[in-house]
Amino acid sequence: MRSALAAPALGVKRQGRIVVKKEDWKVKNLPIETEDLGYSNFFWDSDAEKIMSGHLPTSMDDKWFVYSENGWVYFVRSWTGHYIFAFQLAGSSAGGSRVISSWVNTNPEQYRSQSRESDVQLLNDVICSTFGI
Repeated sequence: MRSALAAPALGVKRQGRIVVKKEDWKVKNLPIETEDLGYSNFFWDSDAEKIMSGHLPTSMDDKWFVYSENGWVYFVRSWTGHYIFAFQLAGSSAGGSRVISSWVNTNPEQYRSQSRESDVQLLNDVICSTFGI
């Protein structure tokens, strides 16, 4: 496993993007305590590709490590390695991808949720700031 803020190993390229893998960061085990987040969203193909390619933190101020695996996108806190959010994407008949399932970590030692609404807002903020979507 790679340590936090280590130089990234160049992984597989997908449509000209480096694809971030779980092994690129120190992550804890998937949480046992989760609840349905109720997150719904639709992403056009180019945006879904950005998200599925992931994000590798490059500075101490960069709080999120994001990667995808088997159709799921995982949002991990970069400092702790704890999984906070995840959602599953599936292709849409209109093109693009839609979120078909999502969860939030409910272990209070790993993540302190204020409300599901604030969790959804935080996830949207992370997507916007990290991927420009």
